[in-house]
Amino acid sequence: MNKVLPAMAGLAALVWQGAVLAHGEKGAAAPAGWSGSVAAGYVAVNGNSDSTNANFKGEVFHDRGRWHHSALATALGASQDDETSAEAYKGQIKTRYDLAEKFYTFGLAEYNKDRFSAYDHQIYEVAGLGWRVFRSATQELNLELGVGATQSKLRQPEPPNPPLSSSERDVNEMVARAGGDYHWHISPTALFSQTLATSMGSDNTYIESLTELKVAVVGNIGLVLGYLVKHNTDVLPGIDKTDTQTSISLEYKF
Repeated sequence: MNKVLPAMAGLAALVWQGAVLAHGEKGAAAPAGWSGSVAAGYVAVNGNSDSTNANFKGEVFHDRGRWHHSALATALGASQDDETSAEAYKGQIKTRYDLAEKFYTFGLAEYNKDRFSAYDHQIYEVAGLGWRVFRSATQELNLELGVGATQSKLRQPEPPNPPLSSSERDVNEMVARAGGDYHWHISPTALFSQTLATSMGSDNTYIESLTELKVAVVGNIGLVLGYLVKHNTDVLPGIDKTDTQTSISLEYKF
């Protein structure tokens, strides 16, 4: 992790420089149908104690007729006095197809890895239906319901708890997934977003909630405040069921 944090810090600086350069190029625009954003943040504190944390998020969208595709990647790292305190990664690919103005089908594949959670990794494949509850000039609400499968691996418990066998660590099951997202354009320069997803299986229920406030600073560059909550109902003794992450970062939209 001591190598990961400097790399993420360098990535944050690179994203910032690229955003400034791209913003300064007149007429620069993404190809038709494509859009996205990159965001990165880094904080270092030195003194009586040394701490560093960094976060990165990248999203890409492609819209063509009734088809809507998206890809998401996130990374988070933190250390306290040279000891790693957080390290998490996420990747997601999602496709939607419009059946009508208010209804669509979707399919997604998602990978989560968190070094300090109850699971070494969690993988989901889900397909289902979505409902655009309402969409106005300032607000939008979508709800989704689907079914799929998960392949997860529990972490080895800390001593003095006995170790688990490979088969005991594997959690493979069918899941039902319910979720939704809400977006509110508070003003021309401020956007509030709330997303929630719940994957329910016989062995574990995973809940993820992300709250974000985005404020435009200049041009395509903005400030993002985020609060992420991840909760697993089935964890080993001594491991918290809930993890939270608070982040602040600069975002460049294209």
